[in-house]
Amino acid sequence: MSGERQAILVLRASGAAVLLLSVAMLAAFPASPAERNVPGFTSPVVGFELATTPEEVLGILGHPGNPARAAVVERMNRGNRIDFLFMIAYPALYIGIVLLLRARGRLTGSLGRVAMLLPGVMWLGDVLENRELLALAALTDPAAMAGALARLRPCTLVKWHALFAMSILVAYPIWKDRSWWRWAGPVFGAAGSVGLASVLAPPATEIAAYLLSLGWLATWAYALRA
Repeated sequence: MSGERQAILVLRASGAAVLLLSVAMLAAFPASPAERNVPGFTSPVVGFELATTPEEVLGILGHPGNPARAAVVERMNRGNRIDFLFMIAYPALYIGIVLLLRARGRLTGSLGRVAMLLPGVMWLGDVLENRELLALAALTDPAAMAGALARLRPCTLVKWHALFAMSILVAYPIWKDRSWWRWAGPVFGAAGSVGLASVLAPPATEIAAYLLSLGWLATWAYALRA
């Protein structure tokens, strides 16, 4: 089997997994916070990932005694457990992208080697992030949250910025492709660039996430017809 054919099969399988697990998580995660989200965010899930204070965590999950807390915590935990599968699927999609670009001579040398490492970095960051999110969901004492919040921040930044860096890295090689897939290149580039702007404006992470989803969907659709 040729390298290009192998890459297409990886993209088909991982893209299908990303889509199915995205739907499952959309159904599992809470649609709104128990009380209030982190300022600037619309998704309680992304807000929870990027929370920096106990008050922000309790605003999303609910303070003790809030009747909405139990349901929000249960749904947040259910979604984060499904995410342990999702965090395998989307790095695999990027591996498929790299394999296809390398098979077509679009991504070679040191850039190609770095591109094969970044999916592992995003997976590890996501695993550690989820561990802290599950720990925070079990806490109601603000003082007890300090350690988990201190660990959550670097894990979340590693995951998201590995995603953004990877998307920028593959954007131009995809744009150089001769097929209609090339139009996914600017989407990946925009997603990565907007995502990096989240250093100054954290809510930009949400916009970047939507752009990433479009890039992933376009890549999967291309693989199905390739």
